Amino acid sequence: MPALLIVFIQVMCGIHAVRSGQERYWLYLIIGLPGLGCAIYALAVMVPDWLGSRDGRKLVRHAHDKVDPERHVRMLREELEITETSQNHVLLADELTRIGQHEEAAIHYQKALSGIFITDPDIMLKLAYAQLASRDALSCRNTLDDLIKHNPDFTSPDGHLLYARALQEMGETNKAEDEYRTLIEYYAGPEARFRYAELLKDRGDFADAKHQLETIALIARRSKPHYRKLHKAWLNKASQALKSL
Repeated sequence: MPALLIVFIQVMCGIHAVRSGQERYWLYLIIGLPGLGCAIYALAVMVPDWLGSRDGRKLVRHAHDKVDPERHVRMLREELEITETSQNHVLLADELTRIGQHEEAAIHYQKALSGIFITDPDIMLKLAYAQLASRDALSCRNTLDDLIKHNPDFTSPDGHLLYARALQEMGETNKAEDEYRTLIEYYAGPEARFRYAELLKDRGDFADAKHQLETIALIARRSKPHYRKLHKAWLNKASQALKSL
């Protein structure tokens, strides 16, 4: 059994070396020293290569966050103390948003809206997200209204979705439904349609909610694997919601 395992590891290392275009001496090492050679190759090439991938970086960042979730925040606070600029406020707010500290993030996004950035649409959009994540739907809607007032040509599917969600949380379900109906015609992923289905379900319109969830499943089946991987979390939520109806 150990011999078969070593052969399997050799094959996997060899395939990786060929596909990734490694120097030929790695193949000689893998073949000539089956156990040790594979271990050296894995540590020297495969692990760094994997850690440099998107999934690898995500896993490493997740591990770091578990150990010290505010390590980047501390560094960005120091940068802000040294140089208080809109950009540094945004960088700190972005990191605070990433670790779920939305209320403080909103404060820094607001401070970033100054000088030439006082009506910057990208910062205003981030502020609206932080406000909604802080359960402040009214401020979110007001921020988005101001965004459009000062940037009438600015368009953002995510901003439109935030607006619909804010209306829904404020209890303005009819207005929210109108926004969702428009959103599902052009929004790139399943999130808008899923949230629309949740609104319908909460209102007791189970047949229409089921139809929206079935549409999500149909679009996913007809889409390429990349779409299903990219939107896996929302597709799983839709699948579970459909089972409950």
